[in-house]
Amino acid sequence: MDTLPPPTASDAARKAPAPALSVIITNYNYARYLPAAVENVLSQGEAIELIVVDDCSTDNSREVIESYGDKLIPVFLPVNSGQGAGFNAGFAQAHGELVMFLDADDFLLPGAVKRILANRKPGVSLYLYPMRYTNPKAELGGIHPPRGFSKGDISAELRERGRYDGTITSGMVFDRVRMERYMPMDAEAFRYGGDGHVAVAAPLYGAVSCEADVISAYRLHDAQHTRASLEALARRARWRIEHDHARYAVLRDHAARLNLPVGAALGESDSYHIKERLISLMYAPDLHPVPTDTIPDLLRRCRELTLSQGTGLFRHVRAARFTLLRYLPTGLRKQVFGYEVNPASRPAWFKSLVKFLRSLR
Repeated sequence: MDTLPPPTASDAARKAPAPALSVIITNYNYARYLPAAVENVLSQGEAIELIVVDDCSTDNSREVIESYGDKLIPVFLPVNSGQGAGFNAGFAQAHGELVMFLDADDFLLPGAVKRILANRKPGVSLYLYPMRYTNPKAELGGIHPPRGFSKGDISAELRERGRYDGTITSGMVFDRVRMERYMPMDAEAFRYGGDGHVAVAAPLYGAVSCEADVISAYRLHDAQHTRASLEALARRARWRIEHDHARYAVLRDHAARLNLPVGAALGESDSYHIKERLISLMYAPDLHPVPTDTIPDLLRRCRELTLSQGTGLFRHVRAARFTLLRYLPTGLRKQVFGYEVNPASRPAWFKSLVKFLRSLR
């Protein structure tokens, strides 16, 4: 009688019960922040599958990851491929009922996983959670996103406007089975901003649940790709415009698979998108990617969208500001608009004015 060979590690893994949550940390040259991200997952007191993907870091990230041994599943990409490829590689290793991507410079707050698991609901494709801002020293600040989340049928809003009021990587949790229908993503199109793909595809495959629990910390520091600075305003705006176009392509593709209608002019009623086009054209007109745009028209549209989509008295104040900008000389217009889009450049008098105007809400 033949004797069966002993089970291999992969056999045992297949027979083991699937974890309730897979946390995928994607990392590139964040060795200084990586221990906080890893240890705050491991200290949650819940059975979590932790996957850490390193995108060929040139610092000591690999040594940091390897120091945790079998407490996590390491994935080392063979060549630097960007965030989208990291998401794909991590998801390919995930077995959890739920999946969460965590940026390596962010971290989970105590009790986060317990709240995530308690909030599971049938039919939900995406859970949106608020986050706490934190500085490089991990000192907690305000809430992100400050405006909260979209309400109602988020899929319909997304398919008409091209955006909904959501959040970023470390504030989203996904249903893995539904995720299999829209992963992997185009890694080159989402080399940066991989959360753009999953955030735009997930609402098409199930409900979106907007939660009140704060689960993670969003670390602000100078090394971030989208960190604002006066000299980088136009470059950042061009990247965001291109990223929006990549998101629209994903939206149209998956909506077509599901026979869902999509608006003919995605982005044209999106105040965020129009504002980025205004920044791009105002500060680097020779490189602006939308040749039909003009500054007067974009300012007019910003004003109209502010009035139609805003609430309370404050929307009239913001709308009036776009009218004022339209008639200012070019140099002064750039300076005043720069105060808004780059808070670090604001003089004291402008900060006081903004504080007063916000008190009118």
